[in-house]
Amino acid sequence: MNGKSRSSVFPSVVVVVCALLFPGAISAREVYVSISTGSNRNPGTKKAPIKLLWKAIKNLKNGDNIHVAEGTYRGRRKTGLMPGLRGVTNVSIEGGWNKDFSKRLPFEHLTIIGSKPDLQPPTGTVFHFEDAKNLTIDGFLLDRGIANFYYGDGEPGANKSLPGYIKDSAFGYRAINRKKVGSSPTVVLMGKGAITIRNMVLINNPWWGIYIKGGGNDKILIENNLILISQGRGIEAITGGGWGTPTWIIRNNTVVFNHTVKSTEGRALSIDPRKGYGRYIVENNVFAYSDGSGVSAKFGSTDKTLTLNNNIFFFNRRGDYGKGGSGVANVEDFEDELEFPNEGNAHVLPGFLAKSGKKWFDRYSSREYVNMLAGTFNTWKDLNDSRKALSLGKYHIPGYDKAYATYADLPQKRNNYDMSRYPFPLKQGETIDWKKYILPIIGADGEKGIQPVK
Repeated sequence: MNGKSRSSVFPSVVVVVCALLFPGAISAREVYVSISTGSNRNPGTKKAPIKLLWKAIKNLKNGDNIHVAEGTYRGRRKTGLMPGLRGVTNVSIEGGWNKDFSKRLPFEHLTIIGSKPDLQPPTGTVFHFEDAKNLTIDGFLLDRGIANFYYGDGEPGANKSLPGYIKDSAFGYRAINRKKVGSSPTVVLMGKGAITIRNMVLINNPWWGIYIKGGGNDKILIENNLILISQGRGIEAITGGGWGTPTWIIRNNTVVFNHTVKSTEGRALSIDPRKGYGRYIVENNVFAYSDGSGVSAKFGSTDKTLTLNNNIFFFNRRGDYGKGGSGVANVEDFEDELEFPNEGNAHVLPGFLAKSGKKWFDRYSSREYVNMLAGTFNTWKDLNDSRKALSLGKYHIPGYDKAYATYADLPQKRNNYDMSRYPFPLKQGETIDWKKYILPIIGADGEKGIQPVK
């Protein structure tokens, strides 16, 4: 988080005390939302859904289950942002339903949250809940590139402006403008009870991807999410001081391309497995291409606070596992260096890369904002293997006549695509083709990383 208190911006979700004595006073509602068939004059039933998701969230009551049909939802004032709420209990918000609500498959019936395509919206949080208990967010696709400022209006070195590309906007052509570091995480969930976030796709995050601060003694489940590009941290999952001892289950997530904004950032997963702060089970994830560590613990961990099994790690500059802002070890040294249980982890080229944007990775692998081979944890072989997986040969930097054989050969002060928009710069009004560029990544690493939902 960026250190700012947001307690004053949330309307309260009132929990009537007498409901504890009269359980029927608050009952679960099934609320249906459809951008294509709904109307805000409807009661929100399956046959008569309401239209706007942000209004369903604004009017949410404790116990509500919100079912959202496929389509693109623009959010309040078409910014792509949903109302933040405080004190919600026993609530689920599920995307991925087909139009008549007879079938739910989040990666087939795409439920997209995005702003108006030609709008430069604020960089605030899309889903923001505090003091939550028994909350589930499940099955939404978010491209936050529209909230970033990219610079340049054409291919660097070509000295030519291209129609539709606008400098210092969401439709700029090159690396992100670093003045956006004060942005908010895409998802913020806080509470002292069970929390679940799963089947989410978050790309081009201006700041962190998912931030969860939890407590109580229940399970907190972070499962089957794709976080592709974030500034700072892909996932931050921490227990609040004195909040309890939850069990954190973090599994089958693909968290990749996590960019630094200062020397210790760029972490794929940031956790705090201290004694008295609960237990973490981290398994079957893919953590790759981080400027920081793949998994980073704030103060280290013991054999009773963290289990790290069957994860894929690759090309994390500060180590596959790190402590604080420092690297500790890559997978081959886990057994010797780490005190907590760890089995089945692998430092291997992840399969998702072959399904990703080739031209985008070509630019990413020539970036200069950080030295991609600095330190002892990243190697030229890993970077070269990554490029080979996409049939990329020598480096050809726009505006330079010469081709370069290795990253180390690249010229200083070259054109930089540090955090360019994935999978390529978009013209004003264009939106991403999810089925072509994102969905092939799902299931690309076998039983590890994000999985199809059947």
